[in-house]
Amino acid sequence: MKALVFLLTLFASALASNSALAQWNNPIDGYCNGEYHIVGTVGLGVGELQINDEQDFAGYASIGVTPDAGVWQVELRYTGFDDGSVSVDQWGIGAKVDFTMSCDVQCLYWMVGWNYGEFDVDTIERRGLIYDLDDNADDNYWNAGVGYRYNWTKDFNTSIEYNYNDVDTKFYYYDGVEDVRFDLGHLRTLTVNFSYRF
Repeated sequence: MKALVFLLTLFASALASNSALAQWNNPIDGYCNGEYHIVGTVGLGVGELQINDEQDFAGYASIGVTPDAGVWQVELRYTGFDDGSVSVDQWGIGAKVDFTMSCDVQCLYWMVGWNYGEFDVDTIERRGLIYDLDDNADDNYWNAGVGYRYNWTKDFNTSIEYNYNDVDTKFYYYDGVEDVRFDLGHLRTLTVNFSYRF
């Protein structure tokens, strides 16, 4: 046992003294050296929740990080949607990846992420009947989408994004006879985005 401890101590001291064997990539140093950039994005557009089949305003804001080449981006995102009957506050983490590694001015990209959403339901209309639910719920779900980005400068770009959010939240309403189930279904958004990297 003493021999094992001695060997581990010797190995650790060798690693500590030999910078060639242990070189750590400090992300702060990478940002200061210009290897990575912070990206801020604001998006405005329309959304549609499947249960109401009604388009209304949707918007989002995000902050992320991207390498100097800019071929991928990881971001924290907030999305808001309200169609008058249901409002959605959605927070998530996601990634955007260019389809090619040689994207310069015009870029196609795909994205995927995981979200936490809060849903505030006032009324739901089904088959001509209006149900006054006045309820709220939360859920976790994935999203995926595609986008087209145009780089006006090295640091400023605009993009168009289509995003599919796989919402699976259900509400129940007792109509005096039985429980009626309402499945909110997916949330789709189409936004025009403005991004700047620092």
